[in-house]
Amino acid sequence: MSVYAIYQNKNYPVNIRGQVLRLKCVYKNNGFQELIDLAGNKHKDIFIKEVSLDDVELVYELKINAIFKGKEFETYGVDTSTLENNYILLFSKKYEDVNNYGFIKYEQFVYQKEAKLEDIDSLVEIKKPILKWENQPESRKTIASNKIQEYLRTTKNA
Repeated sequence: MSVYAIYQNKNYPVNIRGQVLRLKCVYKNNGFQELIDLAGNKHKDIFIKEVSLDDVELVYELKINAIFKGKEFETYGVDTSTLENNYILLFSKKYEDVNNYGFIKYEQFVYQKEAKLEDIDSLVEIKKPILKWENQPESRKTIASNKIQEYLRTTKNA
């Protein structure tokens, strides 16, 4: 699950450090600075900006589920690399999914399946507000099967 903040009407990956939010992007934006890591190395492809909670519209956790054979499952690692792999890793805690959907045992009470992209009915993007917005309802957006590849091309580590 990834965490994002909406800042000036744009979504940014964010690290939360107490009351400070560290926004991240791959291009130099207004007020963003090159990332300098702990070893002192500059990263010319990562830019950051520190803002307060009051500076952003919303902070949320992003989760992507998949509808496979009509049932919604949790996923792992859905991002742009999913296109190269051509599958989505599905998870379940229900033993009956082994027989019903072809899952295999991963560890005790956890089952998984590599489902090919063309076998996915749709994706469900779930945004769950956190921090001072945690009382707001989560939002769910369905991505139809014919839009999955386009969606994955623009998705970063969900």
